[in-house]
Amino acid sequence: MFTLKCILLAAILVAVAQATIIIKPKPMPVQDCSKCNIYCREYVWALEDCVCRIFQNGCLLQEESDKRDKAGKTPLIPVSEKICKKFIKKKCGLGLPVVATFPIPAPCGCNGKKGSLENKKFQNLCKLNKYAAECSKRK
Repeated sequence: MFTLKCILLAAILVAVAQATIIIKPKPMPVQDCSKCNIYCREYVWALEDCVCRIFQNGCLLQEESDKRDKAGKTPLIPVSEKICKKFIKKKCGLGLPVVATFPIPAPCGCNGKKGSLENKKFQNLCKLNKYAAECSKRK
């Protein structure tokens, strides 16, 4: 009887997992929620609690720093790219998945001209930070 319940439970879990994979929700359009020009690529680097963060431009860095200040969190500390990269982990451990919004440049490739937004999912915050640092090299 116990084995039958376990088999039934396993079958239900497999069915739910397969349904989740087959029936993917439609991606929601990403909304632009910043006062800054998020398409202007003038990368700036900052430390947040000894973690390297890369921002698309100084306005976005200031905006995030102001949000942190209002929330009573530690401030972001602007640093050089060289210093910041020393705080990027070589290997990422386990962590919660994160979703980040990335601005896609306009088809003309013009810096600052409005393009589109794309959401990307990462296994954890460490992988997102590594990705952001790697992509900033491809100006």
